[in-house]
Amino acid sequence: MNSINQSSLSATAIAILLLGCGGSSSNNSPAPAVSAPEPVLRSGVAVIVDSSSPQGSDTDVCHSTQVTDTQLSFTDISSQAGLNFSHSVPNGDGILGMSGGVAAGDFDNDGWVDLYAVGGDGQQNLLLKNMSDGSFSDMADFADVNLQTISSGPAFGDLDGDGLLDLFVGSVGGSAPKLYLNRGNDKFLDITDSSGLVLPGNNFGATWGDYDKDDDLDLVITHWSSVSNDHYAYFWRNNGDNTFTDISIETGITPIMRQFGSRDKSFTPTFADIDNDGWQDLLLVSDNHRTRIFRNNRDGTFLDRTDRDVISDNAGMGSAVGDYDNDGDLDWFVSAITFKDGVTHFGSLTPGNRLYQNQGDGTFIDKTDETGVRDGYWGWAACFADFNNDTHLDIFHVNGMEGDDIDLRFKDDPSRLFMSNGDGTFTESSLALGIDDKAMGRGLVCFDYDKDGDIDLYTANYNQAPKLFCNSGTHNHFVNIKLVEKSTNTQALGARIYVTSNGIEQMRELRAGSNYVSQNPVEAHFGLGQATTLERVRIVWPDGQQSQLDDLSMDQFITITRND
Repeated sequence: MNSINQSSLSATAIAILLLGCGGSSSNNSPAPAVSAPEPVLRSGVAVIVDSSSPQGSDTDVCHSTQVTDTQLSFTDISSQAGLNFSHSVPNGDGILGMSGGVAAGDFDNDGWVDLYAVGGDGQQNLLLKNMSDGSFSDMADFADVNLQTISSGPAFGDLDGDGLLDLFVGSVGGSAPKLYLNRGNDKFLDITDSSGLVLPGNNFGATWGDYDKDDDLDLVITHWSSVSNDHYAYFWRNNGDNTFTDISIETGITPIMRQFGSRDKSFTPTFADIDNDGWQDLLLVSDNHRTRIFRNNRDGTFLDRTDRDVISDNAGMGSAVGDYDNDGDLDWFVSAITFKDGVTHFGSLTPGNRLYQNQGDGTFIDKTDETGVRDGYWGWAACFADFNNDTHLDIFHVNGMEGDDIDLRFKDDPSRLFMSNGDGTFTESSLALGIDDKAMGRGLVCFDYDKDGDIDLYTANYNQAPKLFCNSGTHNHFVNIKLVEKSTNTQALGARIYVTSNGIEQMRELRAGSNYVSQNPVEAHFGLGQATTLERVRIVWPDGQQSQLDDLSMDQFITITRND
């Protein structure tokens, strides 16, 4: 790759738009002076860089201009944000009680993250447009996505490559799944019947990804079930014409899963490049000791590389993938049911959450007890995120379950916030930081909903109202980066972004779901601590080509568009 100096930027089609730099000070607190030099493309493919400063909202308690405390805290602002609805499945039990969820993405391309919230058969689904003032407004009726059914696991993804986020909505209990094409102008078109998607009755979660590097997005769907079936359609290849083909058998996924019984127990799929070879592998969190690691063979097939001596979660549900130790590879947190002392429940041991540390080659070692994240009650959706912007990823997951055979300790078990201590260990800090949440959590979005430079939390609860926890912010700096590809994989799913500040390199990989029946927006948030400069941003695009930019400004929302 040729080195490109600053004077040659215009000749290489690099367009830079720099706006004011304000620090991640949602509390308007002082921060160390930061430099804002002109960014330089040092090497790689040409890009266009657009950036904007944090905006935030002074309408909510946690954004009061009088706040001067440097301690991280969260505030429940659900009512102020206009979240005045409740998930409702009046006759739900058993399988139905595990459904629900929420999808996050900017469906109207206005720069603000919107939500598609599952309502149940007692409340229609909602398309919650982010109004950029701290509140949301439901547009489901106008957009023609106002389902009133037992939906589950919605996921935004640009299936036709037109730059607009389309929407898959799963279903349980005999309800019909849906696939919607975003037509623009805030309207969606139901293309389920013409898409070729033929799915069984329970479709819990979904994830989009380009497993075969043909530049369009394929779809993996999970189907936890208590009854036998001849075939579970996990893997759907995008044919490039708004139709899909079931290739579960061809990829090798279905035959392997069938070895473990005739009942499907899969919950949460995640595309992630765990062996650093540039191809998307598949992590499949499943119940009843069936969690699996499928390595991409680069020929359209996958190989089960699960080491059962290491991958030992017995009641796996949620999934979070991220580089918690900043060593350049993807680690894996799995939320599960925790009975202390290895209590046998539902006929199997349920010894809690797992944190699997990647050894750099796609193999893992169990770091659960060493890191201190085992005890999570009855965990569902989970995420890695740097909530205090200190350069270390933290972990959050929701909890809750009830029913005739469920231990009472899980009826009001709290959500868990494991804050990184910066040394590979975590401290559970939910109550200490203001999250007193004992709702029936299922889905989760970890995202900067108000664009003030810190990560907030939206929890999707079963048969209850959702909650929005606003992050008050700290004195630390940040950068938020989105990518735009020229191919039909417009969100650059599978790309990696490396950020270097104060000699620390962090890495994020872009993906579209799933936390458990839910997804975060496809963007990379980096905490930069007390760094005074953002030294370098390196992008590895989905096709393996790279772009390296030096001296970008901190405390910015940056969009980098490929322009080669």
